[in-house]
Amino acid sequence: MNRKLSSHVTSQRFSVIRDMVARAKAYDNVISLSIGEPDFDTPAFVCEAAMEDTLKGYTHYAASNGDPELRAALLKDICAKTGLPCEGKNLLVTTGAMHGLLAVMRTLLEEGDEVLCPAPCFSDYAGHCGLAGGKLVQVPTKMEEGFQPTRAALEACLSQKSRVLLINSPCNPSGVVLTPETLDMLADFAKAHDLVVVSDEVYDSITFGRKAESIVTRPGMFERTVVLNSFSKAFAMTGWRVGYAYGPEWIMGEMVKVLSYSVASTSTAGQRAALYALTGPQGEFEAMREAYRRRTALVAERLNAMPGVRSLAPEGTFYLFPHIEAAEADSFAFALDLLDKEQLVVVPGFPFGPEESVKGCIRIACTVDEEKLTEAMDRLERYLKAHCA
Repeated sequence: MNRKLSSHVTSQRFSVIRDMVARAKAYDNVISLSIGEPDFDTPAFVCEAAMEDTLKGYTHYAASNGDPELRAALLKDICAKTGLPCEGKNLLVTTGAMHGLLAVMRTLLEEGDEVLCPAPCFSDYAGHCGLAGGKLVQVPTKMEEGFQPTRAALEACLSQKSRVLLINSPCNPSGVVLTPETLDMLADFAKAHDLVVVSDEVYDSITFGRKAESIVTRPGMFERTVVLNSFSKAFAMTGWRVGYAYGPEWIMGEMVKVLSYSVASTSTAGQRAALYALTGPQGEFEAMREAYRRRTALVAERLNAMPGVRSLAPEGTFYLFPHIEAAEADSFAFALDLLDKEQLVVVPGFPFGPEESVKGCIRIACTVDEEKLTEAMDRLERYLKAHCA
């Protein structure tokens, strides 16, 4: 029997994030700061309204481009946020932003095309590019420069195969929000080298201070930018699997084919839930965002008080990406030993970028309450004092 499999699949590694979650199951009394899943449940009013709609018969296929009412609400929201003339032909509903990422890469990339991405970046991006036959090229940034990409670093990674510039702001794993000046530079760079931009804005509403601007609002960028977003994080709806993408018709008109052939349509019940989350009362969602602000501030303060630990001030998301001197030799070994000795789960930094950007770093997801976060920081501090003196 011929057991040959596609190298597009076999060349991808399994998620290190989910690997850490799996390893933690062997321990008791674990505090997990690993997977980026809000600990809040979807508000009851969203669930109840979606359930009422399912009982009314919203249990059939939706259109491949999305539920008409959800699309109308999204277009209204996008136009209000960006001031752009976004129309129905520019918008697609996706099965989470992960599906949107894979779909846009399948639409844009030919075999061997390269995707430039400032790092540290979401560890799954390499898989999204690889499954489409492309290659992720991580552009190094520096913690001491706030993980803001530079034009020189981008130019150094450019090649004749460069096709896409992939950016993420606010950023998973660093929590950094790209500055307006950086966005201006990135827009100029993309236009100068005729790159399509894919802007992952899943955390755009979870910011602490400066709001996250979108590169799509820069002059000349709407015709070369696809924006991806999701209901998963900001609305505590990870399990509903609803996201969306908007961009120029020349891309979206073809990208809908990928959605149609891969999932036919996003869950109808999920889309109805997303509609009510977007158009309903926002108080519970605002309270979640305030909780993330308090949590990340608490953890950053604790981290920066520990010897040999540096953390940037939190700007957005619910992640921190501190540098720990004791993890410089091997962040994976550090994370495994921390789990074994203190039953504390963090994600090693190595999957998120090249060594010059992530050496000695770990990702912390502040997706437990403040009491557990305080205990988690106590465990980390105890570990550092006992094993890294």
